[in-house]
Amino acid sequence: MAEHVPEHSPADDGPPGLSCGVEFVDVFKVLGKRWNGMVLVALMERPARFGELARMVSGITDAILADRLRELMAAQLVERQLAEGPGGAVRYRLTPVGEDLRRAFEELRSWAERNNVGELCRS
Repeated sequence: MAEHVPEHSPADDGPPGLSCGVEFVDVFKVLGKRWNGMVLVALMERPARFGELARMVSGITDAILADRLRELMAAQLVERQLAEGPGGAVRYRLTPVGEDLRRAFEELRSWAERNNVGELCRS
């Protein structure tokens, strides 16, 4: 009779509280996708119209920006806001859930500065 060996989970390794649980998988499905972080950072500066966002996120195409905005709206991080007044321009802004990421992004920026991440990526 074969001995039952419990399956090893990567979550079993590493410090308590930082396992690769479903929360991290879900977070990185959204934030790990190219351009999503940069769109969020741009919207942390201020709400913006589509064209403004395209200029703020250098190198992104209109098609990719539209796709990323749809994903970020589906994740309830970004919302469309119809501006008052003539023309009814649409602006994109962070939802309260998206705004709640600000501290985490500020921590990531501080970490990158402390560890010269930009220099490492350019070398």
